[in-house]
Amino acid sequence: MLTIPNIKTSVENKDSLVLDEHAKKGTFLRNSRGNLIFYAGGFSVVYPYETDNGEKWAFRCWHANVSNSKNRYEIISEAIKNSQLKFLCEFQYVEKGINVDGSVYPTTRMRWVDGISIKDYICQNKDSKETLNTLADDFLKMTQALHAKSLAHGDLQHGNILVDKKQNLYLVDYDSFYCPKLKGEADTVVGLPDYQHPKRSGNNSVTEKLDYFSELIIYLSILAIAEDPSLVDKYKVNDADRMLFSKEDYADIRKSHIYKDIQRLGKNFQDLLDVLEDYLKCESIEDLSPFDTFLFEKRIYFSSSTTKAVRNAQQVTIEWNVPYDAEVHLRGGENNIIKCKNKGYISTTLTESVVYELIIERKDCSEIRKEISIDVFDECEIDFLADKYYVFPTIPVKLSWNVKHAKKVWIDNEEVSETGNRIIEPSKATTYVLLAEDDFGTKEKRVEINMLPMPQVKTILVPTPSIVNNMAIDITHPELNVNISLPTIEIDTITTEIPKVPSFKDIGLNVELTPPLHRFNLKNSIKNIYKLIKRK
Repeated sequence: MLTIPNIKTSVENKDSLVLDEHAKKGTFLRNSRGNLIFYAGGFSVVYPYETDNGEKWAFRCWHANVSNSKNRYEIISEAIKNSQLKFLCEFQYVEKGINVDGSVYPTTRMRWVDGISIKDYICQNKDSKETLNTLADDFLKMTQALHAKSLAHGDLQHGNILVDKKQNLYLVDYDSFYCPKLKGEADTVVGLPDYQHPKRSGNNSVTEKLDYFSELIIYLSILAIAEDPSLVDKYKVNDADRMLFSKEDYADIRKSHIYKDIQRLGKNFQDLLDVLEDYLKCESIEDLSPFDTFLFEKRIYFSSSTTKAVRNAQQVTIEWNVPYDAEVHLRGGENNIIKCKNKGYISTTLTESVVYELIIERKDCSEIRKEISIDVFDECEIDFLADKYYVFPTIPVKLSWNVKHAKKVWIDNEEVSETGNRIIEPSKATTYVLLAEDDFGTKEKRVEINMLPMPQVKTILVPTPSIVNNMAIDITHPELNVNISLPTIEIDTITTEIPKVPSFKDIGLNVELTPPLHRFNLKNSIKNIYKLIKRK
């Protein structure tokens, strides 16, 4: 079984036991006491050495079993070489690299970086905001370069990120490195928990998204310390195996102390914290996206005044604002693409449903697309009528309706077809309600049927007829005894006819009265006149 002590013994006897010719020809470095300098990790141990031309390299041996090592490391070595990324060190897998206790084991060699860990660099420069902001920018550019080539380090943490004397960044330790040719392989390296998404431990296969969570944690920590150097001492960054965040914070990030401390630093920090919150809501690291893309997209404004429009009638306004140096195009429909300013709007009516797409081409050649779908419908039209609106109780009324472009139609909560009619016999004033549901909601139309009062005939007043009788009466005064001879008039009755009143049908009443014959006793009336004259 491989152990660090027996690997050390083989390195001490490099001429016979180190099989990598490049390392064998080099000189392994020793400290002031003459002991070999080495750096041990969880899976491997590294011995620095120098070549004759002064180049410094790292000779690396595993003290733990690494499955499928040959094929995997050959693929990683090729991917790093082809990437031509300066922050990735030259790396070579050697299948027969060392003899330990009579058995041959693979090794790797990597160009050595003289630098310190990014955590130590941050602590040393905590009071220089400019230096740390530059570091954050360089770190962001490094992650973007990895994304552009679909690469991932796989164990991104402070010990694997070095800063040299010229402030250049380098990534080291490629055991968990990912490239497209390794897609689908098992994810066996979990990494330091303080840098990893809580769901990383349950991740099955390697992916280019392995670093997304770690990148945000490191970037946010750098910027926060640049803004508030006291955070280094408050969270004991110098002595911890992390930066500002710990795995315990991820259980309830909003209640963590570091969340509250960073939150008070301003809006830009809140935006990054929002991304972290969204990350922690994800059930898989496959649901993550690079935080810089997330922020970029978050700050792009693209909206519509509505997502449902009335055909050929409703005005629709599309607005956008891209607060970056980028080329912007707007597509409406299949082939209608126009180049537009970073900020603007269009206003139009629509005949058919359409998808508007905002296409943003960034300076790094990456592209972001945002879509808005607008569905176009016909608004429902309602005709709801009655054949009469004023009736006597129980008089039949015909309701008729015709509704277009509706999904459902109801009359007084009873679902009916779009077209129809109905006979009703209301006994009192009633309002009938038709409801129609379309793509914009529910509309209604009302029909009011009013009641007329039933006629009640109690008395009919008939004007008294005027009677004119032409008679000549001679009266001689002052004689008191006068004999008056009056003609004998035998009239028992006079028949008169009252004019016919207008028909009640004219006022909506089905009643007709025929004026009766009125009989007057003229004989008695003359007698009364005679008595009156005699009395005088």
